[in-house]
Amino acid sequence: MYPDENLKESPEQSVETQDSTEMSQTSTLTVEEDNRLPDLPQHGPSLLTLDDEGVSPDPPGRRLTFSFADMLVQARVISEEQASTAKEAARRERQPLWQILVRDGLIMPQDLAALIALHLGLSMVDLRSQTIDPQAISLIPQETARRYNVLAINAKDGRLTLAMPDPTDLQQIQDITASTGHIIEPVVATPEDILEHIDISYRLIEGVTDDESQTLDAPTGRVTASLLRESTPAQIIDLLLRQAIQDHASDIHISPGESRLRIRFRLDGILHDIMNLPMEMHPSIISRLKIMAGMNIAERRRPQDGQFTVEMQSRKVDVRVAISSTVVGEMAVLRLLDKGFTLFGLTQLGMNPQCLEQYRQLLRLPYGLIIVCGPTGAGKSTTLYASLLQMDRMEQNVLSLEDPVEYRINDVNQTQVHAEAGITFATQLRSMLRLDPDVILVGEVRDEETASIASQAALTGHLVLTSIHANDSVAALVRLRDLGLAPYLIASSVAGVIAQRMVRVVCTSCQTMTPRPIAEQKVYAAVMGEQQEQFIYGTGCNICAQTGYRGRTGAYEILTMSDSLRRLFLADATRDKIWEQAVQEGLVTMRRDGMLKVKSGITTPYEVMRVLFSLD
Repeated sequence: MYPDENLKESPEQSVETQDSTEMSQTSTLTVEEDNRLPDLPQHGPSLLTLDDEGVSPDPPGRRLTFSFADMLVQARVISEEQASTAKEAARRERQPLWQILVRDGLIMPQDLAALIALHLGLSMVDLRSQTIDPQAISLIPQETARRYNVLAINAKDGRLTLAMPDPTDLQQIQDITASTGHIIEPVVATPEDILEHIDISYRLIEGVTDDESQTLDAPTGRVTASLLRESTPAQIIDLLLRQAIQDHASDIHISPGESRLRIRFRLDGILHDIMNLPMEMHPSIISRLKIMAGMNIAERRRPQDGQFTVEMQSRKVDVRVAISSTVVGEMAVLRLLDKGFTLFGLTQLGMNPQCLEQYRQLLRLPYGLIIVCGPTGAGKSTTLYASLLQMDRMEQNVLSLEDPVEYRINDVNQTQVHAEAGITFATQLRSMLRLDPDVILVGEVRDEETASIASQAALTGHLVLTSIHANDSVAALVRLRDLGLAPYLIASSVAGVIAQRMVRVVCTSCQTMTPRPIAEQKVYAAVMGEQQEQFIYGTGCNICAQTGYRGRTGAYEILTMSDSLRRLFLADATRDKIWEQAVQEGLVTMRRDGMLKVKSGITTPYEVMRVLFSLD
């Protein structure tokens, strides 16, 4: 993937010292000074925090003439201009260079970790497939693990295997060596994987030491109803947010009933009951939410929307609050958006190799309309954002029109719809065409006017990406026609349609082969053409909150418009005829893609049936 000859160091790639006395006073601890530190290349303070001159943003003491950015340029991962811009941003913002590179979408976290491991001669680990030793976890306090973004994997014979995003940070290694008394053996992992598994691993320890959950001051303890009953409204909101963030929940539902206040979290697309509280606590909790979200506290009949930002567990999270009245009182839904979330690349979406190559070919087109379809919560925005990350944002003018802008992407000119100010998809899209765009992302096609302008833009030399609510790829074409768009415009402008759903992934910590009911066996046989009686299911554990699932992936079908499909559509052929032709041309349906993931042990027949099978 990365040619070795591109990574070889030149004779100039060496550490220069000005004065041995000065260096001994200012540099970090070296391997020779403490034989408990690992045998790492002597790259100075940190290879990944160097600025344009090869100097660490930390107090100077060493100089390095070959930076990590230069290595990326030699490996042809980024251009010299991109490297210079990233190093300038790192110096200006006093941030590690790797954070800038990942934040700006110049390199994917997995690729970055692979390059670091290759450059340093260390192992790269996928924490999802690692067996993490609880005894090793207990050696490092959770606060320290979060501060350094490191995770202990294994402890044996006085050696501690430590997953790090930056193994050249000798100061971190020195601190952890001193606190644990172990020789540190670093391995490379992506920052996001480490952070996620910090949550998982320390939660697993909580299952063993449950007494922490009884105190309000323990940030890692599970929130209980008894704890909330003794808390103030402000503390209740804080504790619920903290627990939801730790559980990777996307929403918090606070619903009043006749005799109870129901608290639920949406985990991996499914609502789970968390606890019930007395109805006497309902008014104070809703009032506190209104104050935090900037709403009218006296209004109890009309729906209200607002938002606020919290910082917990080293994360900034936007909380969007919607409150509406019911017959028994006001209910509230809190949508959590992690601002530190790293957008997925195409390879992380779960597309099979055939679909991935098809989609990449569509994105290479100079013009045309690419549609992503599916119901609400199908992951359409994630796919569109991943598509933008694939674009050459240095040589192309990339514009986006969204409602709302959920995540910021560097070098993309993002605009938010504001209906009250007269900024709609149609009006703003029309003005965007005068801004000399190469690529335009339209968040959603909702009406005929927007569909017409988007198709005209695709026909006049622009690559337009958008989403639409439709059940499958052929239904998306029919939906455009139902909106009033002329069939000849649809046939000539649409380059391809991607239909998708999100299915839950089997928890790798408790998965096992399980005999399943006849119904699941028959559905699998009907789609795959083969018999199977046992499938991989999760039995439920502390890591997956006893659900048997952990995380989600996509099931996709990609329809590339061919001449025969265009002729059928222009001839007003039925949906079934168009569908049959698409399958004959090699269309892999979402159902088959989902069952292929069942065969690979990624998800389950029940999950594919729940998401993808309808009454037909």
